[in-house]
Amino acid sequence: MVGINSNGFYIFDCSKISNMATVKFRVLHKTENAQIYIRFSIDRDNVFQIKTGKIINPKYWSVKTSRPIQTQPQFKILYTELNELETFVLKEYNSDYSKGVIFSKDWLAEKIDKFYNRIEIKEDDTVFINYLQNFTDFKRSTASYTESTLKKYNNLKDRFLSYQKKKKKIFLLQDVSSKILIDFKNYLITDCNLMETTAVRFIKNLKTVLFDAEQNGKSIHYQIRGFSTGTTNTEYKVFLSFDEIEKIKDVTTLNTDWNIAKDWLVLGCYLGQRVSDLLRMNKRMIYTKTDSEGNTFRFIEIKQQKTGEKVVIPIHDEVETILNKYNGDFPPTFANNFDSNAVLFNRHIKKVCELAGIQEMIKGKVYNEDKKKNEIVETEKYNLVSSHVCRRSFATNFYGNKLFTTPQLMAITGHKTENMFLNYIGRTADDWAMQTAKTFKKISNQKIS
Repeated sequence: MVGINSNGFYIFDCSKISNMATVKFRVLHKTENAQIYIRFSIDRDNVFQIKTGKIINPKYWSVKTSRPIQTQPQFKILYTELNELETFVLKEYNSDYSKGVIFSKDWLAEKIDKFYNRIEIKEDDTVFINYLQNFTDFKRSTASYTESTLKKYNNLKDRFLSYQKKKKKIFLLQDVSSKILIDFKNYLITDCNLMETTAVRFIKNLKTVLFDAEQNGKSIHYQIRGFSTGTTNTEYKVFLSFDEIEKIKDVTTLNTDWNIAKDWLVLGCYLGQRVSDLLRMNKRMIYTKTDSEGNTFRFIEIKQQKTGEKVVIPIHDEVETILNKYNGDFPPTFANNFDSNAVLFNRHIKKVCELAGIQEMIKGKVYNEDKKKNEIVETEKYNLVSSHVCRRSFATNFYGNKLFTTPQLMAITGHKTENMFLNYIGRTADDWAMQTAKTFKKISNQKIS
């Protein structure tokens, strides 16, 4: 407020106006790499000074201007940067002043970090990222967890770190609410160009970590337990029917690799294993067992690489036919290491299916080289065939056969729950209910007759 004293001079009543904050930069030491400090002053009782994280040789610093001497390009950039930092701090001050925020050294440090997009590093495991790292380290020390399992949690860490950087916030375990899960999912789809089904898998893995934290006595957000981000059932399930497998068996070609790939593909459709297990099978895994009536049966026993679970697979006649072709052994592989084998197998079976006339137009996931992401497109079925078709074809084809129970098939594929199995082959609760309804009707008809 302005007034006039008895001598005719203007006077100001400073108690009636808001405090005028000022920013000044200082170099306090004479070492070659001296820290640049920011001094933020609101009034005589509220002066805060901290490091900016920027350094400079004091001989290039002007005490008069509180800025670098602009003799070199990098100092001109730093000069502009400090001007922008000053403007930013004062703008934040004006915004927070109106909200009644309490100003402190911590407030200033937070604003400096916000300006430079820095994220405070906290060490305790109530921080989600820290708990996730501990979770992954523990799984790594457990023999039952494979590299593929660890990889998905490492990928989750990388994605969530980038999400935190965008949000300029460290998330505690209990901060991760349903709103954050939805926002993170949208971030994965929009910013990371992931398909929705892939984003859903990230969210499911994230929830697994949160539930593990809860079991270990940590507090998580109350909304997590009842939260669902959707299902991956919308993913297109590609499999080969028995008729299509017969067409593949009839393929004739002079290309040796294609012939070998054809045999592995047929084997896979009757063995129900992931490619990581299929392509390392050998005759040493085969054994014979005789039942109480003197009948002999042959089996393959293998420890699944992904889960560490042992599975025992009865050998189907179609498998025996191919083993006999190779003198009781499995076909040769294409390269000396698994990664190359898997890549070549994927490439060759597409060609084999094309030669077999597997050309039905269906929708599925195809990688777009230009956009560097997967997309759902309509294309010939052979384009969508990959090594995973083996396990899914086995599960889907034999699930429809009344001679086999679901637990029998799960014991071979390695699925741990019936829900996982049904989701894998694309069956829903409605499908299951319909099957039960048909059984009820069959029982009723038997009673009437």
